[in-house]
Amino acid sequence: MEENEQSVVIQSDKKGFGITGLVLGVISILCCMCLGAGLVFCIIGGIFSIISVIKGSGTGRTLGIIGLVLNILGLVLNAFMIVSFAMMIDWSNVTVENLQSINNIDPNNENEVMQWMQQFFRVDISSY
Repeated sequence: MEENEQSVVIQSDKKGFGITGLVLGVISILCCMCLGAGLVFCIIGGIFSIISVIKGSGTGRTLGIIGLVLNILGLVLNAFMIVSFAMMIDWSNVTVENLQSINNIDPNNENEVMQWMQQFFRVDISSY
């Protein structure tokens, strides 16, 4: 009787890894717009999913595979968003002098702040 209870506990632990990997995979996809925050969820979720695939059986293994796919998709989306954002920045204007020029503008004047920020972007950010 105790062996049966022990196997149920071991199987539910592996199922828990699969569920955790799956949930973290979904969170990593939802957080892809947070520029890097989703990467943390991808890595941790991927680890849980791999453990579930390797040591799990049945439903736990299936959940681990689905979680692994979601974490890989989240990793790709997060990398795409970071690269896209990096391409919007005009890196030739990112200098110490330009960054320190923030001290010369009035923080209460929205136009000055917007002009200062615009110098760092290749796209027009005035509508934001």
